[in-house]
Amino acid sequence: MNSVVLGAWSRLLFGTLARAGLRDVVVSPGSRSTPFTWAALHSDGLRCHSIPDERSAAFFALGQARVSGRPSAVICTSGSAAAHFFPAVVEASLARIPLLVLSADRPFELMQCGAAQAMDQTKLYGGFVRQFFELGQPDPSPGALDALERMLVQAFALALGPEAGPVHLNARARKPLEPWQASTPEEQDLERAVSERLSRPIARIFHAPPAVSESGLEALSEHCGSAESGLIVCGPLPTRVASELDPLFELARRTGFPLCVETASQARTSSLAERHLGVTRLGAFDAIFATGQPEPAFVLQVGAPPTAGSFERWALQSRATRAVLAGPGFLDPSNRASLVIQADPLAALAALNARLAAAPGLPRESRARFAEGLARRESAYWRAAEAVLAAPSSALGEAQAARTIVEAMPEGALLGLGNSLAIRSVDAFVPPSTRALRVWSQRGVNGIDGLVSGAAGAAHSAAVPSLLLLGDVSLLHDLTGMFAARQVATPLVIAVIDNAGGRIFEDLPIRARWEERPELARFWLTPPEVDFEHAARAFGLRYDAADDVASLRRALSDGLASRTPTLVHARVLPGSARAARHAIHESLQRSMAPSPAQ
Repeated sequence: MNSVVLGAWSRLLFGTLARAGLRDVVVSPGSRSTPFTWAALHSDGLRCHSIPDERSAAFFALGQARVSGRPSAVICTSGSAAAHFFPAVVEASLARIPLLVLSADRPFELMQCGAAQAMDQTKLYGGFVRQFFELGQPDPSPGALDALERMLVQAFALALGPEAGPVHLNARARKPLEPWQASTPEEQDLERAVSERLSRPIARIFHAPPAVSESGLEALSEHCGSAESGLIVCGPLPTRVASELDPLFELARRTGFPLCVETASQARTSSLAERHLGVTRLGAFDAIFATGQPEPAFVLQVGAPPTAGSFERWALQSRATRAVLAGPGFLDPSNRASLVIQADPLAALAALNARLAAAPGLPRESRARFAEGLARRESAYWRAAEAVLAAPSSALGEAQAARTIVEAMPEGALLGLGNSLAIRSVDAFVPPSTRALRVWSQRGVNGIDGLVSGAAGAAHSAAVPSLLLLGDVSLLHDLTGMFAARQVATPLVIAVIDNAGGRIFEDLPIRARWEERPELARFWLTPPEVDFEHAARAFGLRYDAADDVASLRRALSDGLASRTPTLVHARVLPGSARAARHAIHESLQRSMAPSPAQ
């Protein structure tokens, strides 16, 4: 009877999740998870993906959810397997990405007695999950089946809101684990009871996005209406809102406030800029803030804090009134905001625009002067960047590689940005454009792990040509992600900038220490010294190497036209990103210096 109960219980589990809205299940094969995997494979409406490495599987599921906005589920066996989900659970929690984690577990009688592959999995992920559900051991009683359905409906809903994130389900199974045909009247009655449950409606729980309070809207409206000058600073925003940014552009047009746009904001690579003429977009705001300017009267941060560290350093010194408009959470690391408004940002901006439409005349003259001054600095920055990138060089520089990679992407494609130096190089060397690209990044905890797996999941969900730009150390951290990349049927390019590793640390004070003692540099500069070509071939990926702009363009073009995932290996001059940034900033400073006649 036990195997039939386990099978029926597992069928109800995944049948209920499918009815709640689950579509994708990522399986890391194991023995204790056999009944759950079998049930997922035989549940209508579910797509199952097999990825052996639990760490990679969880990031693949996370990548899917980043694009779809709907939780994917990951399954693993008992023991240390579930611990490998932890990095993705942490990222999902801080990035507010829905995710369902199902860990198979030993029955209670095998706990705390030295049984193999048994450990305490209760609340394994601590406070990083929105809820932990101990599903217990299968029980055929009607009350137990009611409870199982209720917990699953709750779990799926909690993953989506009110604050999206990971939910952990722990499910115990006693041997035998393999599916078994019902033969006795009791077993057949149970199978019929489960089928009847799966044929009837379930409770649907809907969470409305947090609405902006009337008092918060009034305060924002007052600042946007009266400030002599202002800025709108856009940090990372979800990939799925890329085509829904009209309220953001409309606010910038209506107020005359320039938009500070990093690549992960979705507003930097957006065709919406063509529909909102007159909006000033500042792609070089990191450099602008680093010079100690500007000094607006009001700053509105939309979404999470920007990647640019100069913004937070500037915020600590600025006297500008600052407001933060974001979803759940307190997103003001500098502790300088006078308004923190927790609401759906785009819905709040739409309401703000409606209120400003009826507002009296705005101080347009002073705002126009402020915006024009910043627009001149923006133009000067990109002129300096063009000159630096066009300078002859004996080797491919990281600046040229980053620009070439982004410019190779077709309209409507999906761009993934690795952390550390990759995302900063794109912001520093690739100007804003009106070519629509959806962008994703792992800015929850800003880690470099799981990037390739996440790119594979995102590409699978988006079903459009996709590219991941990352560094060589990041690729080393997720080599098994290339196995996950084989799940993708549309073009996927993994473009690795090989700068001999760890170059982000060249911008930190520790650099001066290893210049004094070069033997210590290896603890920060960590060139992988891995043959990426052999790694790509081992996982069945195409491989193409490039050491100049022409060969890089060709490799990217070929990769974005291929149905087989491609690793494009761009070998660049170590330290070239730092050298290019310094050259641009020096040129910018010279252009700002007063002439002798003055």
